[in-house]
Amino acid sequence: MLIAIGASLPVRTSTGTGKEIDLPTFRLEMLPAGDGDCLLLSWSDSDRLSHMVVDGGRASAYTHLRDRLAGIREAGGTLELYVLTHIDADHIEGALEYLRDAAPPVVPQQVWYNGRREMVSAGTRSMKQGDAYSLRLSELGWPVNRSFSDGVARTESVSGAIDIAGLQVTMLSPDERHLAALGGKWTKWRGQEDLRRRGGVRMAAKQPPVADPLIVEDLIGPVATDVELPNGSSIAFIAEWAGRRILFGGDAHPDLLAASLEPFAAAEGGRYRVDVLKASHHGSVKNTSKRLIELLDCRRMAISTNGKIHQHPDPQSIAQFLHFGPSGTKDLYFNYATDRTTPWAAAKVADQYAYRCHFPAGEPGSITIDLLEDH
Repeated sequence: MLIAIGASLPVRTSTGTGKEIDLPTFRLEMLPAGDGDCLLLSWSDSDRLSHMVVDGGRASAYTHLRDRLAGIREAGGTLELYVLTHIDADHIEGALEYLRDAAPPVVPQQVWYNGRREMVSAGTRSMKQGDAYSLRLSELGWPVNRSFSDGVARTESVSGAIDIAGLQVTMLSPDERHLAALGGKWTKWRGQEDLRRRGGVRMAAKQPPVADPLIVEDLIGPVATDVELPNGSSIAFIAEWAGRRILFGGDAHPDLLAASLEPFAAAEGGRYRVDVLKASHHGSVKNTSKRLIELLDCRRMAISTNGKIHQHPDPQSIAQFLHFGPSGTKDLYFNYATDRTTPWAAAKVADQYAYRCHFPAGEPGSITIDLLEDH
């Protein structure tokens, strides 16, 4: 569903906090979240913005999010939705900090989250955190999955787009099969809790450095696809406002994303227009397939990670986007400048493959993308 607005120039208006914003507004801010995601989406054609938060990142991310939430309160805005895509530690730690805040600046109108009751499973540490998240949500009485017919955030539980204060949200993941595949593992874990190793941070195997110079053609080809069950449970969706679309990939499996997108792509001639792709799983090559990219008419890719623990993003993921995406100049947005991202800023490589790189101009870990800006 497209929602059209007039093509008039943006209007400047005060928020009541001494700051001015452009109207209309549709923007994404990637917040400092360590190796995880903490995303703030804002939209409105008035001076009272509506907002959505997607994931909480690492625990340290909540300090940054709390500052944004305080600004929302001061400006008279609303937090329409808080989405916890799944319970991996790099997404849930900051979300738990939010729930434990005795005086949060604003409270969401609704939370989307699949916990143990919805048969979601993950590693030991994340399961424990997931139970804590579910319990605290219940204690607070915040509405959970109110948009879904059976209270489960999945594709089969909703028909068509979901209206969130004028924002149209179309679910792509998870589906019933991916949730069912998790079975009773959470319950099994609870029964063995004292016998299993308690989580800590598990470092991934060291990845080779990004090649210098980067040669995209050497980085494309068949790749293994993510089959991890926790990632298969991830909530992923399209958010559309004022005729612009952003795909929030969470950590979702690329085969499910592609299957969900295929009918939309077919209706638009083979590629489904998306103005920004928020890369699944922080730019992991296992979550960015040729099939997925070829279904999208998208020239802007956003990646949130500091590259620690799993050394994301994988250069193959970015190469897939550049090579198999539509023709035309592309834009890469990174919220951290690391040895996994800065090689892409080499002018010779960027010129050769027709793309631009964007990094934070100020606070490390924070970068804002204007979704209404023409590219």
